[in-house]
Amino acid sequence: MSEEKSCDLECAICFSNYNNVFRAPKVLNCGHTFCLECLARMNMKSNVAEAILCPLCRDLTVVPKDGLPKLGNDPNILSCLPEAMQRIHSIHFSRDKGMLFKKGSRSQRMKEKKKVKTFFVSTVSQSLDVGHPAEPDSHRQQDQSCCWWSHNKWFIIVTIFVILMFVGLLISSIWFFMGR
Repeated sequence: MSEEKSCDLECAICFSNYNNVFRAPKVLNCGHTFCLECLARMNMKSNVAEAILCPLCRDLTVVPKDGLPKLGNDPNILSCLPEAMQRIHSIHFSRDKGMLFKKGSRSQRMKEKKKVKTFFVSTVSQSLDVGHPAEPDSHRQQDQSCCWWSHNKWFIIVTIFVILMFVGLLISSIWFFMGR
């Protein structure tokens, strides 16, 4: 009797198949698994770079000091991938640039490309843009005040005009009655 594995080989966020590069299956502390790319995109939109909130259960996972790629891989999912994809490539995450980079020397990449070309066309890039960092709260407040002014400027201008007209009418009335 052989033991069959039941593997969910798709990320629950992007529904893409896991792989051994940017879509490596990363396990959060709560036990839920998502691809590295989705976790990097979530991290980019978060104001807190040091932690990830699980999108399913909202449990907090502290990001390793060496970055998101150092989160643990899901061994069950890796064992279901083709044998050639069971070794995860070394990836670097730059939050400042919003990029995931495949590590490795240029000569290593050239050798891999030559190997890959003999079997199939490679669709894996050496880097992946995951977005721009979230803006700090101070920038958001400035943007909101800017937007407040742009939405309310005509109301403010009309209000100031009405007040000036009232003050002018009051001054001219006082001057008219004092002159009599």
